[in-house]
Amino acid sequence: MRGGAASAGRGTHRNAEAAGRMIDECRRQLATLLGAQIPAQIVFTLNCTDSLNAVLQGFLKHGDAVAATALDHNSVLRPLEALRQRMGIQVEIIPFDPVTGLIDEQRFAKVLAEKKIRLVVLNHASNVTGRVQSVAELTRVAHAHGAYVLLDAAQTAGHWPLNMMELDVDFLAAAGHKGLLGPLGTGILCIRRGLETQLQPLRFGGTGTSSESLTQPNDMPARFESGSLNLPGIAGLHAASKWILGQGVEKLRSHVHSITVQLLNELNRIDNVILLRPCLEFDNCGIVSFNIYGMDCREVAMILDQSFDIQSRPGLHCAPLLHQTLDTMSSHGTIRLSLGVFTTDDKIAHVVQAVREIAAHA
Repeated sequence: MRGGAASAGRGTHRNAEAAGRMIDECRRQLATLLGAQIPAQIVFTLNCTDSLNAVLQGFLKHGDAVAATALDHNSVLRPLEALRQRMGIQVEIIPFDPVTGLIDEQRFAKVLAEKKIRLVVLNHASNVTGRVQSVAELTRVAHAHGAYVLLDAAQTAGHWPLNMMELDVDFLAAAGHKGLLGPLGTGILCIRRGLETQLQPLRFGGTGTSSESLTQPNDMPARFESGSLNLPGIAGLHAASKWILGQGVEKLRSHVHSITVQLLNELNRIDNVILLRPCLEFDNCGIVSFNIYGMDCREVAMILDQSFDIQSRPGLHCAPLLHQTLDTMSSHGTIRLSLGVFTTDDKIAHVVQAVREIAAHA
């Protein structure tokens, strides 16, 4: 901001051109990290919710059928409910196994075989259990039945190996501020090359290109990037994605996996601590959810914050169908701890000791 931030594509002066170069470089870095076909297929959005809405509201037509899952966040469930009420969209919800946390593949295949599903929404990893799904196999089944696939990668992009082309998904939505380590208010939508014309923009306006025309440009990514971009946010995402590429995603995944297993094992030994069973599976992207017997999760989170300076999130985490399946509605949800690439062994030990002290007084 102090160095002369400017609106890219809105001038030929040096600051505007420098901003444009930075944005282009950020796209290239993200395309490499996420396995997009070309950088132009990367669209900058407000957040992952915005990316998901761009596909759900821009791709689906009156009467279409969609398959989502009980793992999905309200960023998927609420737009689908609004579309159901407004446009007659048919929504099929696929259950998941409460023990493994995995989507029921038999039920998934059955729905795809019996219904004419246009779009499948897959949650790459739950924001409550952290359990990572077998996306490639589910995508293969979806495509075999003529359905397109939207992958919600909010919890995995950046610190979990993720390649859009290898997974063969058609749309990928990601948050900039989670595993990608960028600022809040940044999001990414990756669109399979050739599908951009089937996706109607939700916003229309100035793009800095084809200004003589009253029609929205069709070229990517301008088709979906009307108005001035969040340059400070993208600058942060640019720096973060460069750092991630330098470290290597597999190295980051290994660290997150190691400390997650460490925390799960320690918490599992504490009396009165109830861990969500799916959290204990190995393919966990760094999320640990638990309750303490006899205590409201909101009270536990308040004690963690005020007495131990530990930030957590209590509640339903915007995933009501998941909590219904795991029977945690009556406890108002769970306490969620989110681990990341900068979480140290000392921090894990501090959390374990704090939970042990709270549980001892439950």
